[in-house]
Amino acid sequence: MSDPFELQRSLFREHLRTVLEAAQPITADNVLELEQSLMEAEVEAGKRALQHAGPPPFLPGSPEFVQQHSSTCMSTSLANALISMGEPWLLENAAKRVRELTDHVVLNTSSFGKPGDYRSVDDLFKYLEAGKLKEFPIEGDFRVRLTSSLIDVIEALWTGKGRLVVQRRAHARLVFGLAFDDEAQPVFLMRDPMSADGQGFDLVSIETVRFEFLWSPLKKIPRLMGPHAFPQLTAEELLGHLERYEQMENLGVDCPSALVFRAADAPPLHPPPVEEEADASGAATETTEPTE
Repeated sequence: MSDPFELQRSLFREHLRTVLEAAQPITADNVLELEQSLMEAEVEAGKRALQHAGPPPFLPGSPEFVQQHSSTCMSTSLANALISMGEPWLLENAAKRVRELTDHVVLNTSSFGKPGDYRSVDDLFKYLEAGKLKEFPIEGDFRVRLTSSLIDVIEALWTGKGRLVVQRRAHARLVFGLAFDDEAQPVFLMRDPMSADGQGFDLVSIETVRFEFLWSPLKKIPRLMGPHAFPQLTAEELLGHLERYEQMENLGVDCPSALVFRAADAPPLHPPPVEEEADASGAATETTEPTE
């Protein structure tokens, strides 16, 4: 049987192109309606993938989570993700060790433009890629991959290979599992790090995560439409900008979501850009990037 997640990803990409081509030119007047339509379509694609995939082979169990201290919701959610993945060092004396880890994240990432001890998913990306986590006696090695794909999120949680760290209104939460409610509807298991130490979590619909926590399938485009950026775009132009975003590992503090993986399960990073070729005189060939 074909991979139901890859099948739905492929069908959604085709749907995205079809919708954009039918709507062009894309302007500030129609881009928000397109955004809404595409998010609804991705929710349906995610549900179809689960219908074909069946019950998740991974059961999240009942992790003993730790409450955040100060404004460390993002780094505490990272620590709780590692707890839910069974990292031994954090399972013993968890409250003390989570605090050590979150303090270390704060000290080794940028505070610029962020309130208190808050850090972004982009900071977690930089922290883990720099190998800072290995300054603790951690047995595993972990990575984050910034994401805006609901289907990727569902697959990672269905398999148990990933956990989702998400932010909304400068407060981060952890999505650590996938289950089905009493009406056989898929729901995410979400932990708010402001909750007291223990097993507490909320059941959150797929729609809520798609609409309130992830970037839309159009990423930054809706916010960039208008007289001071893109007055209008063709479907090909918009898809070209989205392709550029897909090649960026570091999307900045605007990106609200990232999947946490063990290093062995993390998708590979995109290769670095091809180096500029030198011309006959030895000078580097100048390249230009489209501006936004």
